[in-house]
Amino acid sequence: MYKISLCMIARDEEKNLENCLNSVKKLVDEIIIVIDTRSKDKTKEIALKFTNKVFDFKWNDNFSEARNFSISKATGNWILVLDADEVIAEKDCIKIRNLSEKDQAEAYYFTWRNYTNNTGVANWISCKNDEYEESKQAAGFSISKYLRFFKNKGYKYTGRIHETIGTSIRKSNGKIFNTNIVIHHFGNLNKEKYASKKENYIELLKKRLEQKDFKEKPEDFICFEIARELTNAGKNKQAIPYLEKAIKINEDIRYLFLLGSLHLVEENYEIAERLLKKALILNPRNASIHNNLGILYAEQKNLHKAVKKFEKAIKLNKRFADAYFNLGTVYYELGKTDNANELFKKAIELNQNYKVRAEEYIKTH
Repeated sequence: MYKISLCMIARDEEKNLENCLNSVKKLVDEIIIVIDTRSKDKTKEIALKFTNKVFDFKWNDNFSEARNFSISKATGNWILVLDADEVIAEKDCIKIRNLSEKDQAEAYYFTWRNYTNNTGVANWISCKNDEYEESKQAAGFSISKYLRFFKNKGYKYTGRIHETIGTSIRKSNGKIFNTNIVIHHFGNLNKEKYASKKENYIELLKKRLEQKDFKEKPEDFICFEIARELTNAGKNKQAIPYLEKAIKINEDIRYLFLLGSLHLVEENYEIAERLLKKALILNPRNASIHNNLGILYAEQKNLHKAVKKFEKAIKLNKRFADAYFNLGTVYYELGKTDNANELFKKAIELNQNYKVRAEEYIKTH
């Protein structure tokens, strides 16, 4: 009665696909895999070991069309969407089955863990003492919320890149609930493939900008998406002009915050302060903006001003490990080592990664 269809699109995923399918094969009742015709490895052969519902899709630079083709083949009441470099733990598979039986909403958000060994990633969380066995493959992860489980009621993905099903569900006034179910994503541990994927996204977005294709998304947001992808690829200086163009069209807080943060990294403090203050006017309760302003003032040795900003960030977000650590470094410079050590302890309690950072900081100061 509550049949679940797994719908996937895949290209050159022979190293990941079997692991993904093994993690959910007891949960789902139907497996549908759409293979990008550019795929050159044994992805299709592996897919056929698990299901006879394997379809070719001639790639057209449109992720939504590929997703919609996959879900059009589903016969289940519920659709679960995964990528080949993702898995779901057994205990969460049980939760998904329970969700389908309770039938309380049209769709559900899952917690997407993006595993990485890059400890400098924003909001990075250490895997140390983590409850999931899956987390042993990496040093840590960052978290996002993705809508991956929804009723099979004709909803459609939108967006050629960074596709989403949420817009279609909301237009139908569908109820969407949040969950603590985790999707474990390991794709970014393959640095070469990750870099290639990002370059592909950037080129597709640039093409849309050149063609003035703003039907799905406005020009300013496409500029922002390009800048975000460039930033993720470590190309901060290339990202800046796109954000400047986006802000000329629309002074969105996301654009101001990212551009201000990039100028902070590039040590253009005057520009960074102006942009971050503008962002703060739009959202004075954003802890990350206060934290970045604190970093800026600390870099300028305006320590008392930095203290106020870090304290404000912590007041707004009691679990903001970065702000505790940053405030600790300022107290250390002010000679208040006892206070600093307490703040370092709090940062470590929230994120084990700060243990090494605190030890290194104390050694060098």
